[in-house]
Amino acid sequence: MLVCKILPHERADGPENMALDEALLDAAAESPGLAFFRTYEWTEPTLSLGYFQSISQAESDPRWGHVAIVRRPTGGGAIWHHHEVTYALVLPVSHPSARRGGTLYHEVHAAIAQTFLAQGIPVKRRGQTAAPEAHDRPFLCFQDRDAEDLVLTGSKVVGSAQRRRAGAVLQHGSILLAHSPTTPELPGAADLAGAPTEKKGWSDRLRETLPIALGLQPESIAVSAANRQHARDLAEQVYRTTAWNRRR
Repeated sequence: MLVCKILPHERADGPENMALDEALLDAAAESPGLAFFRTYEWTEPTLSLGYFQSISQAESDPRWGHVAIVRRPTGGGAIWHHHEVTYALVLPVSHPSARRGGTLYHEVHAAIAQTFLAQGIPVKRRGQTAAPEAHDRPFLCFQDRDAEDLVLTGSKVVGSAQRRRAGAVLQHGSILLAHSPTTPELPGAADLAGAPTEKKGWSDRLRETLPIALGLQPESIAVSAANRQHARDLAEQVYRTTAWNRRR
């Protein structure tokens, strides 16, 4: 059974969060026997752009004119990180769940759905309820309609994105707990079903259940000094730079 290193729940800004996720991906790509899982929060509400999105899409909407913005290493739509918890899972591509991108989305979201169901919150995979409609991709991830989305009464409450590197895959995603005044059109699980909004509680539940659901052996451990330093370097050299965040 593959050991999965369960890292402490943290709060950091956008560049630091994205940099540590990528540092863990790099570590697993270099050492194929490594797997990591972590949850985190954002020290200030932040808009994360998908890797392929144009920053002009954010600049065309006045509500994003004076907010923190960071570009993710993963694709997909933009996410407004406010009343939510973010998770990150890194696996070697040799793991059965990681060989196909769709399989990993499906299995991780199934585990998250079980965590919701244990709280009496009936989330479902969108593909269980109706076929997604064909449409142009919206700017915001939580307005998109993918079969693997987790939904409550038709509204998306969990969305994820991936980045593959030789030997490893990163999947991270957002669990929307409540709507933000900035995005009132996006209700969260508390708005839709009275779910608890305490972020540390959701972190603890996910850390206890998700790795085991994927057949991993959890091992709680601190972030290594090498991974932390690599993350600091990535934050300063990539994720805080105009060249990265305005590259498209």
